[in-house]
Amino acid sequence: MLTETDRQLEEHTSKSTTHAIASVGVGSWAQAVSMHYKSKNTPAYVIAVEPDTAACLKASLEADKVIPIVTGRTIMNGMCCGTVSHTSWKILRYGVDASVAVTDMEAHRDLQYLHTQGVKNGPCGAAPLSALRQLCKENKLGLNKESVVVLFSTEGAREYLVPESASN
Repeated sequence: MLTETDRQLEEHTSKSTTHAIASVGVGSWAQAVSMHYKSKNTPAYVIAVEPDTAACLKASLEADKVIPIVTGRTIMNGMCCGTVSHTSWKILRYGVDASVAVTDMEAHRDLQYLHTQGVKNGPCGAAPLSALRQLCKENKLGLNKESVVVLFSTEGAREYLVPESASN
């Protein structure tokens, strides 16, 4: 899938990825993304995104060791994991350039936006867009008009409980 992404990007834009954003549960997908993009001649920034109520990779990166956490409720069910896999940790520890925690409201808002654009995904699939918005707001990782950002949507459309403040 990563090679196919590169091929299509090259075909359509003649450019390479500068930033790749991957969702994190226990870390296997983010590990694959990190290994792929860090192996390039010009490595891309790799950004991990997790729910703010289950940011086990973020906690582990801050502690510089795997830290199990207690998770809370989230609409991003597939990413609601309390411990990074030790196998993934060996790669993620050095391969992730930034770890972003997003709220249910952010993922819900971005899911709604993506649906209007014809991208029918679930909350886990919308989370990378939420992470990108945060990074742009904070002006981090050298994002600019020349950046080529790949957002990996890891979940198809599904029903979920709309976050409380969104339904008011």
